[in-house]
This record gives sequence, structure tokens and C-alpha cells, in this order.
Amino acid sequence: MAWRYRVGLVVAAVALLGAGAAQAYDVAPHRAVYRMALAKAASGSGIATAEGAMALEWGESCEGWTVEQRYRLKLGYTQGGESDVAVSFATYEAKDGSSYRFFIERARPGSMPENISGKAVRGPAGVRAEFEAPEPVKLDLPKDVLFPTQHSLAILGAAEAGQKFLSGMVFDGNEVEEATEITAVIGKQIPAPTEGEELLRRPSWPVRLAFFGPDNAPGGLPDYEMGIRLYDNGIVTEMKLDYGDFVVDATLDKLEKLPKPGC
Repeated sequence: MAWRYRVGLVVAAVALLGAGAAQAYDVAPHRAVYRMALAKAASGSGIATAEGAMALEWGESCEGWTVEQRYRLKLGYTQGGESDVAVSFATYEAKDGSSYRFFIERARPGSMPENISGKAVRGPAGVRAEFEAPEPVKLDLPKDVLFPTQHSLAILGAAEAGQKFLSGMVFDGNEVEEATEITAVIGKQIPAPTEGEELLRRPSWPVRLAFFGPDNAPGGLPDYEMGIRLYDNGIVTEMKLDYGDFVVDATLDKLEKLPKPGC
């Protein structure tokens, strides 16, 4: 398959850096569970079914942000057979944008798990990423590269400012590679509802994200795209993962508020 099992967070997108940016929004630490199902598949894609679940926990400490994400997706093929992949993703990101740590594990039935881990540190000249697994690798990245939560806060900032388009380079450590270019198209604000879950009685925006990996040719099509509904507190209720020849919907099933730190 040409597509990649990559969800790379979803709530994660460009110019708001450091603790000041993190404190500028009423971000809600939370735990969310999403149900995943096939929305559509192109003729000839070979995909017959898709089902799975995703659990996300976005936590906050006085000095940083933690993200823990787990998902499992099972695909059934038109010619018979299926594939099953489980991924766990855990990160810590300093609020001042100075450092980032990551651990990813991918597992398939009958195969040894694949682990990727490492850290990235921001210095005066740029960002140095150091992978510890699967083998030691060092990468020098531009100083304007963003980490995932910086990227999420940047999308919120752009949406609040009425911007319709945002583009930037983001490093998440999901692959042993350099930063990914992510472009965001932000739609018209949806007013806050007056009823329903308290955490969701907030304004939100439809956002379309396109991901271009380091090997993507200039002017080429994105590796994959994602449509989300993003609330001003960082919560995402709807996701549409578009891999070109098939699309998977992820819909919020459970939502729990987590405590904020008493700094």
C-alpha cells in the first residue's frame, strides 16, 4: 500500500512559540475516544472495510504538554484477507518550545513491534533531533520548525485571527525523517452551541490539513489529508482521514476533562 499509517496528531499545527503562546488560549486538558470506520473507498483501491478506535490524552503540567495517543485500525481487502495495525504515541513538549521527546510503537500480528524514540532540542542556530531507536540518527532542522503542540496552538491562533490559510514545517518524530510540511485551510467559525457537553459549548472551525513529507516533490500531491472540527479549547470532535484511494471517519465517542496544573 502506498499510504502510511500515520495520524500524527490530529489536534496538532505555525507562528505562536513558547510559553506565551501556550498561555494565550484556554486549552482544555482532556481524554477522548474516537470510533473509526470506512467512509468511502475508490474503485480499484482494494479496500472493502475499515474499523478501529483511537484514544487520545492531552495533558498539561506547569512546564510542558504531554500527549498520549493509541489507535488500532483493521482493514479488510476486496480480494480477501486483512491487515491489523496498533500504534501508540507518547510525547512531552516544553511550553517554551525548547525541547520535545517522543516514543512511538507500531505492532502488527505476527511481527515484532517497531519502536521509534528520541528527542529534539532547540538552540540558537536551529533544532537538533536525535533518534535513539530503531538506531542512532541525528538530524539538523531549521530553527522555525514547530513541535506538535506549538502547531496546534498556531492553528488556534490563526483561526481566532480570522486567517484562512496557514503553512509550516512540523517535526513529530513519527518517522526517522526530517520535518513534514503541513498546510491548513481554516473555514468559517461555527458559533458555540448553548446545550450539550460543557467542553463543547465553545466556538469551533472546520480545518483541512494537507501533509507533505520530506520526499514529496515540489508541487506534488499531499501524502494524505485530514479534515477536522477544531474547538477553541483544542478539542477535536470529528476527523476525516483521507489517504487518496480511501477515507476513514473518526467520530468522538467519549470525552473526559482532565485537571489543569496548579501552577
